[in-house]
Amino acid sequence: MKEIKFPQPDEVLTEKPSLRKYLRYLLFFGPGAIIASVTIGQGQLILGPQIGAWADFKLLWLITINVGSYVIAYLGCRYTLLTGIGMMDAFSVKIKKGLLNWTFISIMLIFVPLFTGTIVTTLGQTVHWIVGGRGHYLAWGITFCLFAAVLALVGRYKLVEYTQAIFVAILAIGAIVSILMIGGFNPLEILPNFFLIGNTPSYPDWMYTNFPTEASKPIPLIMLGYLGTLTVTIVTLVSYSGWTKVKKWGIFRDKKDPKRFSAEMFEYFKREGKVEYLPTDKKEVEKSRLLLKPAIVDLAIAFIIVSIASSAYMIAGAYLLGPQPDGTYRLPSDINLLKEQAIIFSNIASWLKPLYQISIFFALFGTVYGGFEAVSRMLYETTKSVSRRVERMSYQKFMTYLVVYLICTGVPIAILMYYGLSVILVLSITLLFTGVVGVIIYGIGVIYITQTTLPEKYKLSKPVLLLSILSIFLLTVPMFSFIFAQ
Repeated sequence: MKEIKFPQPDEVLTEKPSLRKYLRYLLFFGPGAIIASVTIGQGQLILGPQIGAWADFKLLWLITINVGSYVIAYLGCRYTLLTGIGMMDAFSVKIKKGLLNWTFISIMLIFVPLFTGTIVTTLGQTVHWIVGGRGHYLAWGITFCLFAAVLALVGRYKLVEYTQAIFVAILAIGAIVSILMIGGFNPLEILPNFFLIGNTPSYPDWMYTNFPTEASKPIPLIMLGYLGTLTVTIVTLVSYSGWTKVKKWGIFRDKKDPKRFSAEMFEYFKREGKVEYLPTDKKEVEKSRLLLKPAIVDLAIAFIIVSIASSAYMIAGAYLLGPQPDGTYRLPSDINLLKEQAIIFSNIASWLKPLYQISIFFALFGTVYGGFEAVSRMLYETTKSVSRRVERMSYQKFMTYLVVYLICTGVPIAILMYYGLSVILVLSITLLFTGVVGVIIYGIGVIYITQTTLPEKYKLSKPVLLLSILSIFLLTVPMFSFIFAQ
């Protein structure tokens, strides 16, 4: 195959440095907005305030180390934007018998039903709360999950998608305003905790006395679960590269049919096992680096938004939950997942409580739809490379089968939660595997594929390779706390 040439980068990327240039960079924010809206949801609304209530600011460093997942997301996207080949396709060829693909498929098929069960529960409890306790929360949860499944299958969801983004923004802004209004708010007391990586607090005495069930859960597991709510999970890691194709970033910039071009490059890759068609000319290499900048900007903005919103909810939990002036205690728990957090908005004005309820509903409902779509896309892309049957199957048919599977397995799990199975524990374990373990495995695979299949000039430089390894290590820090606690 002859060497190809990279398309010309966007004009703003070649302009001289100026304030106008960097402001125009904000226009690259697109796929990252989807990551942010999917990320800011169940975990931030439940685990974040709960952790803040008993740990104060001591675990804010979990938000800092989450930068590692964004570096990994960029590395996977970088490979696709340079070569036109999806990372999951590359895994299926270079990893013996598609072992990595089957590992991700197994993680998803085991743990996504658990997540479905938790979302049925929390969404149902939210609707039950909004309507004043009428009906059974499981009936509400199942009804709206089925409705979201239908919307996902027919693809009629743009209005809800935009509405979700608006209400997720309201939830984030509300938490930020609330903590700014708190008397005695001291940023200097908070900021050092973002950098005290590895600091692992213990439960305070009032937790054992007032919330023994919550205090029985291993703190390192809660830490790993919360980190999983922050990361670019293996679902969005795979989906992100697909979204950048739609944006026509990188090598796809001048391609009329990015999907077809990607398929052609993959066929070549399957034959040769390496990428040998990239140009070695110095100008072309420099051009390729410019073409990667939109993804860097997009992911950086997404990380900042997720970090600010997550910090706000943990800090609000530290100030407004836990011990109260009247001697009582507030803590989101399995019995009372979302009601206690209403104080975050009520701290601004009591009439904002209904806005909080509606915002939660749209954030969770949007997560259900986004989950059906993103999980289907991720599993389809991962499976079609190792299964001819799935390769011949249309995406719509594959999605239908998967949605039926998730409903049929998720609803029984939600029923078990009604009879005592811990929602927070299940959520933490699920997010541990989809948002931490899976991301670490993916990151190691991306580095291996990049360094073994790309021409020398396109491999990771030593500083970037070191940063990549450090990013993976950062995500393992809470695991060491879990091991040492045993």
